[in-house]
Amino acid sequence: MSHRRRQRHGIPNPATGRALVLAAVVLSMIALAWAAIRLLGALEASDPAERWTEILGDRAPSSLNVILVTIDTLRADHLSCYGATQVSTPAIDRLAAEGVRFSNVASTVPFTLPSHSSIMTGTYPPFHGVRENVGYALDESLPTLAERLGEGGWTTGGFVSAFVLDSRWGIARGFETYYDDFELDGDDSHNLGAVQRPGAETLSESLRWLDTSTGRSPFFLWLHIFEPHDPYTPPEPFKSRYAGRPYEGEVAHADSIIGDLRTALEERGLLDSSLLVLTADHGEALGQHGEGFHGFFVYDSTVRVPLIVRLPGGGLRGRVVDDAVSHVDLMPTILEATAQPSSEPVQGRSLLPLLMGLGPDDPATAARETYSESLYPLLHYGWAPLRTLRTARYKLIDAPRPELYDLAEDPREERNIFRRDRQLARELEARLDDLRTRIERTSESDRTAPEIDPATLEQLRALGYVGGFGGAGEDEEGNLERADPKDRIQLHQMVMAAQSELGRGELDQAETRLRQTLEVDPSVVDAHQMLGAIEMRRGRPELAASAFQAALDLRGDHPAALFGLADAYRQLGRFEDALLGYDRILADDPDHGGALVASANALAELGRLEQATTRLEQAAAATDAGPMVLNRLGELQGIQGRIEDAAAAFTRAIESDRERDDQFAQPRFNLAVIREEAGRVDEAIELYEAAIERGPRHYQALFNLGRLMGARGDIDRQQALYERAIEAEPTFVRGYYFLGKLLMDRDGDLARAEEIVRAGLERDEDHRAGPLGYYLLADILNRSGRTAEAQRAVDRGRQIERGS
Repeated sequence: MSHRRRQRHGIPNPATGRALVLAAVVLSMIALAWAAIRLLGALEASDPAERWTEILGDRAPSSLNVILVTIDTLRADHLSCYGATQVSTPAIDRLAAEGVRFSNVASTVPFTLPSHSSIMTGTYPPFHGVRENVGYALDESLPTLAERLGEGGWTTGGFVSAFVLDSRWGIARGFETYYDDFELDGDDSHNLGAVQRPGAETLSESLRWLDTSTGRSPFFLWLHIFEPHDPYTPPEPFKSRYAGRPYEGEVAHADSIIGDLRTALEERGLLDSSLLVLTADHGEALGQHGEGFHGFFVYDSTVRVPLIVRLPGGGLRGRVVDDAVSHVDLMPTILEATAQPSSEPVQGRSLLPLLMGLGPDDPATAARETYSESLYPLLHYGWAPLRTLRTARYKLIDAPRPELYDLAEDPREERNIFRRDRQLARELEARLDDLRTRIERTSESDRTAPEIDPATLEQLRALGYVGGFGGAGEDEEGNLERADPKDRIQLHQMVMAAQSELGRGELDQAETRLRQTLEVDPSVVDAHQMLGAIEMRRGRPELAASAFQAALDLRGDHPAALFGLADAYRQLGRFEDALLGYDRILADDPDHGGALVASANALAELGRLEQATTRLEQAAAATDAGPMVLNRLGELQGIQGRIEDAAAAFTRAIESDRERDDQFAQPRFNLAVIREEAGRVDEAIELYEAAIERGPRHYQALFNLGRLMGARGDIDRQQALYERAIEAEPTFVRGYYFLGKLLMDRDGDLARAEEIVRAGLERDEDHRAGPLGYYLLADILNRSGRTAEAQRAVDRGRQIERGS
């Protein structure tokens, strides 16, 4: 027994007095303890819903605003409130101090779209079916949190900062307002995952929505910010403050955005009437275990995430919960907190009992275990998938060489104790098998794949996304022994680097890296397929065809390689061979919009226009025909002079696009052209505007709308639209000429007009616009008094007109 020396201050009391005071203190402490025990017993015995109502006080659960904040790629251990010392995060720390902080939270998968799918449906990836960012869409049969709250009377708005959360992937279901307007520009971003907008911009849009939507009902706001996802480019002052540590700089920047959100909520009087939930979709490896970013492994560097729940008025402040919890627990938590009925088929458990501190004997707080996965090694390389079971203390990773970690003693997962504690390992393996059985979908359900319009598909390819899935399918996992991803991490890093280089247009570097990968492992299908994509970008379809064929020799049903080979044959003029490839894709997926359109294009190039149209008409007969198919059908019908049929097809394409909440501009543009030619100018203007809203870089819509604005006398807007058109498409020669003429006629800015027209001529080496550019240049030069130069321009224009 140890004794602390009592410090004496002032005059010592007599012994008897000291005994009396001590006795009184002891009796007082006993009374307080007994009262606390009785109160604790009453709380444990009370109904959790009643306890929750007591905590809320005069706030009705059904009147709570709900604010869900998800921060992309944020490691829990890089927040001060989670023990970080390398970065300061005062805004998030303040929320943690005022709320409940969960210390042991697992993302279901270290990718943005599937982890958010788990958050929004309360189900694990084996059930909701979204296993990674691209090539999947959320199953429409699963109710989402936004749908459930919307049905309960909440106004719903979602504001996201990354293209992987675009509405076309199904994650927007249930949101009345969804802000996801992204421009895909291969020159500005190096991969699909990096197509983003600044978090401050997304926050501004969400606040604008709050200012127009609050007051008539409680609201559900989802705010997603992309910082600190790579590329790490923190603005000042964070760039200088964290010099050489850009990830930490972006974390600090993200924290400042959360601070701005808090200030905005306080100014509007909304913070203390809201349930605020803050988490991250996944973490970032930062080189741990050999992984650069995230998505491949399932170590805590990428799977452990923060979770902070701030109650209205800051109730239950400062509480910390160490139980193992998951993203799937958020939906049932929010539904219970707002007194909404439990949603089926939710697989998570409400966190309210833990949040309220109910005792360990309460069934609602019984021991929890969570599941995480990465199927990336399987789907892309044919290597073993990774799955984890996590308890309050231990974590099992199911792999060819299994791993077991004591997270309390080894939070960085550096000491594998699987062999040391075999009994515990066997027990956790059995529990993981049982958990997988419980969370996997019992009914057969095919993967829901999004329909991607041709323009977006080309943009995705430019960003470096070239099709993936060169490994094994989810249903092929157990048909042979597979490599342990730990042994192949360097190859994966090389492929990822090559994909980034491909997206940046660094084709030579990407090719070198891919060939080095194939020297080590010639069976990496995606490497062959990406080499084919590189050759297509170089305009060498014959070499591309060889690379695509090498991929197909390894995996004959690889969809991207099949599509790439067919496209290469089309460019080589081998249209019959291209048709065989497209038809092979359609044999497996008759509704594959891309293959339907491409096959129709090949038929049209063979001169079999009616057959191409018939093929698309048959596909369009389906009630759920996609906008891509309907739009191309209308274009073919228009070529044949069937204008009314074409207009009907474009109208259906627009309706289909609207139902899917997509952003397909082309059918709106096409219908606008028909309406303009029919003299229905007001309708044409409205449609051009709609096309530009969905495709801000649709240069033809910008140009046509500019013409109509000029005809109506709005010369300022005409000029602005012409300038946007050539900015969106620098090779749009007619745009330069029309802009030059407008400048010449409008205010006599002959120098600028000459500059614009000459820029058009530089891009018109083949004289696709005829002599127009030279005649315009001659007019400008003549007005400038340079008659000799003007005559030479006229002579050159006449030569082009004569074809000489």
